[in-house]
Amino acid sequence: MVNKKRRIFIDFKENFQKKTRLIEDLKILISNDLKLEEKENIFKNIRRKWINIGKVPSHLAFNLNNSYNHQVKLYYDLVYLNSDFKEKDLEKNLFEKKELILKIKKLNNYGNKIKSYKDSLKIIKRWNFLTGPTRQNFEEKLNEEFDQYVKQIKDSKKEYLSNREKYTNRFIGDKKSLLYEMESIFKQNCDGKASWIKKINSFESSKQKFIDIGPIDHDENEELWVKFKKINKNFLQEKNSFFKNLKKEYSNNISKQIELIDNLKKIHKKDKLPKHADLQELKKNFISVENVPYKKNKENRKVFFDLLTDCYEKIGHNISNKKMIEKKNSEKLEGIINEIKQNFSKQDIEDEIQKLSDIDVSIPIKQLNELSVFLSKKFKDVGHDQSDIETNILKIKSSLMSDKEKSLAKMKIKKKIDEIKKQIGQLENNLTFIKSEKSDNSIFDSVHNQIEEFNKDLILQKKKLSLFI
Repeated sequence: MVNKKRRIFIDFKENFQKKTRLIEDLKILISNDLKLEEKENIFKNIRRKWINIGKVPSHLAFNLNNSYNHQVKLYYDLVYLNSDFKEKDLEKNLFEKKELILKIKKLNNYGNKIKSYKDSLKIIKRWNFLTGPTRQNFEEKLNEEFDQYVKQIKDSKKEYLSNREKYTNRFIGDKKSLLYEMESIFKQNCDGKASWIKKINSFESSKQKFIDIGPIDHDENEELWVKFKKINKNFLQEKNSFFKNLKKEYSNNISKQIELIDNLKKIHKKDKLPKHADLQELKKNFISVENVPYKKNKENRKVFFDLLTDCYEKIGHNISNKKMIEKKNSEKLEGIINEIKQNFSKQDIEDEIQKLSDIDVSIPIKQLNELSVFLSKKFKDVGHDQSDIETNILKIKSSLMSDKEKSLAKMKIKKKIDEIKKQIGQLENNLTFIKSEKSDNSIFDSVHNQIEEFNKDLILQKKKLSLFI
């Protein structure tokens, strides 16, 4: 027993000497003329050695730690003369201290308060001896928050030791509740990726709470861990199965998007102007493709909509050019019509009409009818009979009509021809009846006259129709 105490005392003394040497090393480092990076590496090494050295005699510890902390402060005062290094180091220290606060906060959830306290000692050691200063406005607040969690751990340890059974039963109850919660989450039905992600987050939250409680000295603890592993395994299997199938769906949907992009590329490459309806159909089909990975979807959408915009610009440019040409042609058209009206001459009317027909735009029906009425009057004034006037006007109209208007005009004439033929057929049947009845010759002559008139009209209509072929 004496030998053991003697050996421990020697260890304390040796630890004291080691730490004293490290303080001397710090003093030398501060006064040494080394590069900042080299100094920082040596400084970190000294700090790591300090926390790895064991306890020193208690009556020497206070002064020793004060001396060490004083040299650390002098080191920081020196290196912080470099403003760039100071800014980076202050940010680094702030991040490290926040991380340590999160860790010590998490220890308060442990069911085993003895373990929680032991783990906190390691974090306290790192806080005191391995972290550097932060900005003054953060330092006090961080220290208060850290000390608050340390106090909670210490208080809960005392309470745990004084009433261990109460704590044990409470945490066993918490574990059972969390297992029930995990099982309920596992049984939830999910019909898509978004609902699955929500389910995973909820499950992981409950799972982490269960793990954080840690092992409990109780008969049911082992059984609860077995249940936990089983639920966790089942959940992982179901999750993996869903995302495996989702991967296949992703692949199919990416293929659909690429196919639509290829179809749009073919339309884009053609010299022929794309149809607005075809572009709208492709756009509708592309938007309808869902469940595509975010990055791939973003990439495919950019390619597709860039091509689509370019196609729409082509259509827009073409429409703009058409409108401009139509405007010029309309102005030219109006000029020629006005010239015909003002300077009418039988000799040059054919030339003026040819000029009108050469313009790549159809004359609005209202203007065409107005021109027809004007020309009819002029032709009548110079001695043309009505039949010639109608033929000439129709000839002029046919040269100025659009294809659609020509088609409608032909349909009307054909319909008129069919009606005349029916009328002629009916009258010829009437002649047969009149002969069989031996009727008055005046009736016979009247029918013949009607047939002759219809035949004249038929010849005229056929002549009109020939002007549209």
